[in-house]
Amino acid sequence: MSLEAEFASYEMAEQVRNRVLILDVERLPGITRQFWWDRKDLQRRYISYEDVERHPRTTIVCAKWYDRPEVIQLAEWDKGGRKQFLRKVHRLLEQADIVCGHFISEADIPWLKGDMHIEAGLPPLPPFKVVDTLKVLRQQFKSGAPFKSLDAFCQIAGIPAKTDKYDRHAMERAVTDKSVEDRERLVAYCTGDVLATQGLYDFLRPYIPNHPALFVDGKDKLTVCNRCGHDTEPTAKRYVANVLTYSMRKCVRCDGYSRLSIEPERISAMRGVGA
Repeated sequence: MSLEAEFASYEMAEQVRNRVLILDVERLPGITRQFWWDRKDLQRRYISYEDVERHPRTTIVCAKWYDRPEVIQLAEWDKGGRKQFLRKVHRLLEQADIVCGHFISEADIPWLKGDMHIEAGLPPLPPFKVVDTLKVLRQQFKSGAPFKSLDAFCQIAGIPAKTDKYDRHAMERAVTDKSVEDRERLVAYCTGDVLATQGLYDFLRPYIPNHPALFVDGKDKLTVCNRCGHDTEPTAKRYVANVLTYSMRKCVRCDGYSRLSIEPERISAMRGVGA
């Protein structure tokens, strides 16, 4: 089986009703004013509000609904300006049940919440679940995947990856000089990240045991795979916890394992104790 065919077998079932959004953002870096006697003075120096000359901000958001081919491209220089840009991002996230991205839980989502709620004063978003592909790599593979950046890991795993890299000088020109060429390049770069992230998401699917539950029309919730929404089949092996065992099932498409939380069997009445 080719790599492309293997990835395709890990894709979500078409009947999945969850709205899954693949997301990536690009930012304009902040600028601070620092006074120092020696370069060592700058190590771990606290940056006070008075030292900030320009706060960092999100300037580009690219996103894609998992089940649709087109990538949504939003930028602060679009018609309507920054306020309209943030409103569009807010409306997009309002519709999502699951948001997937690389380092999204520590970067993209907190950044966007600051932009939308603190800067723009937009109302709170409805709750959604987050799948962070970087967290999956760290938790499941640890040092077994020594390079965990989106571009590096995609190249290692043979996943179609981006062909450009972030250029802060290009972002500066795009914002301050209104360079059309740099704006198009940065939006294309962000779009590439979204496509690479979806490929990585599919690649990692069997290794996401705590993936948010998927709702699939016409499927038995006790037998549907929580990762991809396809059917599962029982396995002879049981899942063994500390004192209980559970029935285990394996997905026929993504090969992910799951356990049923009903009717567990107790394998021991004895528990060790410490001092």
